[in-house]
Amino acid sequence: MSRMLSPYLFAAGIFSVAFWPHLPPLWVVFLFMLAGFLLRWFWVPSTFLLLGMVYGCFWGYDRLGHQLPDELTATDFTIIGEVYGIPVRDGRRVQFNLRLDEASSNLELRKLRLSWYGEQASPQPGQIWQLQVRLRRPRGYVNPGGFDYQAWLIQQGFSATGYVRASPQNRLLEQRWSLDRLRYQLQQKITGSQANEDAQALMSALTIGDRSLISEDLWYRLSLLGVIHLLVVSGLHIGFVAAMGYGTGSLLARCFTLICRPVNARYSGAVFSLVFALSYSALAGFSLPTQRALIMVVAALVALLANRYIGRSMIFGLALVGVALIDPLAIMGAGFWLSFGAVAGLLWLVPAVNQVPKWRLFFRVQWLMFLLLILPLAFWQLPVAWFSPLVNSVAIPWVSFLVVPLCLLGVVVIPLSPAVAEWLWWLAGKQLKWFVLLTGELTVPAWLPLYSPWPLTGLSLFLMICIAGLVLLPRGVPGRYLAIPLAVALFYLPTDRQAPLTVTVLDVGQGLSIVVQTRQHTLVYDTGPGYVGGYDAGSALVAPFLRRQGVTGLDALVVSHSDNDHAGGVAGLLRHYSPAMWLAGSPAVEETVPAPEQCRAGQSWQWDDVEFRVLHPSDSRQKNNNNHSCVLAISYLDQVILLPGDIDASVERRLLPQLQQMAAEKKQFALVVAPHHGSKTSSSHQFLAVTRPHQVVFSAAYRHHFGHPAEPVVQRYLKQGSIVWNTAEKGALIFRWQDNGEFSTTAQRTEARRYWF
Repeated sequence: MSRMLSPYLFAAGIFSVAFWPHLPPLWVVFLFMLAGFLLRWFWVPSTFLLLGMVYGCFWGYDRLGHQLPDELTATDFTIIGEVYGIPVRDGRRVQFNLRLDEASSNLELRKLRLSWYGEQASPQPGQIWQLQVRLRRPRGYVNPGGFDYQAWLIQQGFSATGYVRASPQNRLLEQRWSLDRLRYQLQQKITGSQANEDAQALMSALTIGDRSLISEDLWYRLSLLGVIHLLVVSGLHIGFVAAMGYGTGSLLARCFTLICRPVNARYSGAVFSLVFALSYSALAGFSLPTQRALIMVVAALVALLANRYIGRSMIFGLALVGVALIDPLAIMGAGFWLSFGAVAGLLWLVPAVNQVPKWRLFFRVQWLMFLLLILPLAFWQLPVAWFSPLVNSVAIPWVSFLVVPLCLLGVVVIPLSPAVAEWLWWLAGKQLKWFVLLTGELTVPAWLPLYSPWPLTGLSLFLMICIAGLVLLPRGVPGRYLAIPLAVALFYLPTDRQAPLTVTVLDVGQGLSIVVQTRQHTLVYDTGPGYVGGYDAGSALVAPFLRRQGVTGLDALVVSHSDNDHAGGVAGLLRHYSPAMWLAGSPAVEETVPAPEQCRAGQSWQWDDVEFRVLHPSDSRQKNNNNHSCVLAISYLDQVILLPGDIDASVERRLLPQLQQMAAEKKQFALVVAPHHGSKTSSSHQFLAVTRPHQVVFSAAYRHHFGHPAEPVVQRYLKQGSIVWNTAEKGALIFRWQDNGEFSTTAQRTEARRYWF
């Protein structure tokens, strides 16, 4: 029993470090190692748990040890390095990875994630460049339910991010052959084929693992149908290719036995299986998801070649250990839970139903996988693909047996006959075009929830685990129908929405986005920035936060003005939510239908016990777009929350009579979001003298070149007694009021701290 538990405890020890707020001192790590070896004489599994923690700590120290020092952020360097991976062009820039030459910098930097702006920029894999770059220490936004970009950078081994500066020192030194260059050349040939753009993007994803060409709209539509895993290089395809390799090797062994001398079909099949899986993984660039699948294949082959029985639990545990060794932060991503959840279902649930005919087993497996994966999908706030059992029943054999072989055959024959490879890719592209067209006709009914309709809490997660376990119990085991009352109970769980008022200032970098929640309603004020290439805070940060809170409908969207740092995420948010009311301060924020209503002073409404009132603009004659900002005052009991957008001191003076009236009514300005991110042009002495905010929040990027917030402004607030918060340093800030008017503050970088923050 202890031997079976050993790999699980070792992996658990490694993964546990990902949740630690700090790495312990090295002497403590060595103490863990010594304790692990000493305890081996008493209980073997405890040794593996401690040694796993030791490995996780050393891995963390190694990754943090080669990062750019924080004091050198926004510093220029001249470096020499090799381009690796496949560069991605989005809009006016190219994003690429650079592996540094050891002698190119006095710092211990290894890999860089760079952007090169301009149409002339064209770095290619294998090229050695000398570049002048401006670098920043890896850093990401910290929001409840948001993607941890900083953790992803650490997983990939990046020492810094940055961009290439225009300089005469930028020059190409030489060109080397590399596997990534071969992948890049294949991408260029695939995108130059006669297939349409969607088909080219999917062929590139299936052949070389490059997902960058798949449009956001296509990715979203395919994820709603639960087939996105079929149209990128995934564990399913690595396993399929490994099975083809095993069959090929076994067949050749039998043929060789008939012609000449006996050959062990099992060993031959295993060797070919490993070669096929390795080749396909290399073609996909050995990405982390591919590495996970390859480790699982290797674990299965080891079990196959062993001269003794190895149980499913041990195989699964060995695969878990392999993934933990190469990626100790894998547990932080949805892909880990989805891939291992699917494998666990295949190993333990499918044998329980394999007494049925094969054709029925195939369809039964689809429903089992759907039920099993609902839990991780709900936890990670990913869309639930209600049609996936039906669609996958057709898509799996279609893509696996017809499309993928054609894509890979094209790669094999291209050195011999480019014309034949072109024809094979054309045939694969035709099928993918039909597949996209057919799946595009399927739409999820509006009454089916795409996301979890309740907030993600420890209690809701526990209930979901119980429900999944009860549903998946074998027939004949009593208690399965207890899942029904538990499912009903999910809709009546006590949540943070019981608070009369919650204001969350999200961490969106150099921008602004605020979510205001009453007991029954939700308002979003500004949506953060949008960037070249399709990334925007509305879909990447605001929508995931709302889903994590269990928000299924948006009651109001208020966009202060049309500047990108406030309105850049509007389109992304509208893809997920349709607000019942939409106000905009600027004359035109987004060309959408229906158009937003103009925000005007005097507009007001009340939700529950909370009053909302627009203070500005009273006209549209402002020359400065910032001064078109929709200023919103939120009143609860005797307290006011002021959201002023980007107004400057001139508008602050115009607002003084209204603010003085609020102060005369003995209303306290409990929270003010600093106008214009703390710019010198705002937060005037008169404005502070009237409002005297108890708490003030600066929404700004960390060490941004705009220099927000300005130090004199910060000192101005501190001098009059305000408690100052900055999203750049604290992450998302959550202010939660109680019924008696008292409120508490939660800083996400403190509440959910990880050792890499």
